[in-house]
Amino acid sequence: MMHARGRTRAIAMAAALLSLGAGAALAGASCIRLDSGCRGEECRITNDHTCPWNCSPAVWDSALFPDFNTFLPYFVWTGNPRDAPDCTSANAYHEGDFYRDPKSLDRCPRCVAEPVRESRYHSVELRKGAQCVSGEDIGGTVTRAFMIPVEWDGSCISEVVALDPAAQDADVGVGRSWGNGGPSCAASLSRADVEATWGSLVRVCQRYWEYDEVCWNLASQCVPDLAPEFRHCLKYDGDEELPECPPSHPELVQAYTGVKGCSACGAEDPLDDGKWRETTATLTFYADEQCTQPLPTTNIYDKCFNVPPGSLPRSVTATLTVERVSACEAVGGEQEGELEPEGLVSFCCKAPR
Repeated sequence: MMHARGRTRAIAMAAALLSLGAGAALAGASCIRLDSGCRGEECRITNDHTCPWNCSPAVWDSALFPDFNTFLPYFVWTGNPRDAPDCTSANAYHEGDFYRDPKSLDRCPRCVAEPVRESRYHSVELRKGAQCVSGEDIGGTVTRAFMIPVEWDGSCISEVVALDPAAQDADVGVGRSWGNGGPSCAASLSRADVEATWGSLVRVCQRYWEYDEVCWNLASQCVPDLAPEFRHCLKYDGDEELPECPPSHPELVQAYTGVKGCSACGAEDPLDDGKWRETTATLTFYADEQCTQPLPTTNIYDKCFNVPPGSLPRSVTATLTVERVSACEAVGGEQEGELEPEGLVSFCCKAPR
């Protein structure tokens, strides 16, 4: 999490706002929606411009449920494995799959492997009072952040959130991605075998706006609108048996992590020479919103770009450089012992809409 504030301060702020009848904050010209609703100008707070989406359902009595991370809500879908939607349909990132209702555990599900992109931008921000210097801290203050879609293909993005509306120029543009030069192959289970083994699948997705200060002060998170057939859930991380679900998320959803007795799935690239296979190498910033007027930048390294003094980028594109698609081979998925469901996990969820 990007914030260092304590949970106590957040909950105290939330309680104070509720006592005033606030219930939520405004985003732009309209209120951020919470379950308690928000009406009129009284729902405004200082940083009402920092959340472009909505606040997730808050757990006001979170102190009574210490084994739940109430600040990290998940989007959870449950149903037939063949119907499972991709997390991108929920404007979110895939966190994992879990399994319910075993049908046939007579063999291990097969492993499959596919290439991955090691470095795909998930956020692009503008900073004031900063400088891209190799090997040193960029510094400065984030004044604007572009609304980067999930699995961004690098096409023109102009939608931006002004975190500091008073700032009319920027010094640097910074892109951030999921790691640097990670594995070039990813492993998963055969979809056909999952359908043959389990009666239902629990798909877990997550996304929140990391620059937000509105929902955080309401003991919540700034999250996208809930997609059809998904629901808000909290994951139970305690070591003891789950005592009860919070009243705000009353429905218990339990599932297994997989099949015990099978070797773990993995993926290898037999042609791996230690180099990245696909990397997002370049960001281009523009003076207009249509990505037609590129700004000259100084690229110190792949993720930090000094922009001309006095300029304010209004759109951005990314270029994906493909060196060679990995030749991936799956490993694992072999039977090593008696087969049975493994690793029960628990979620507490709001009722489906």
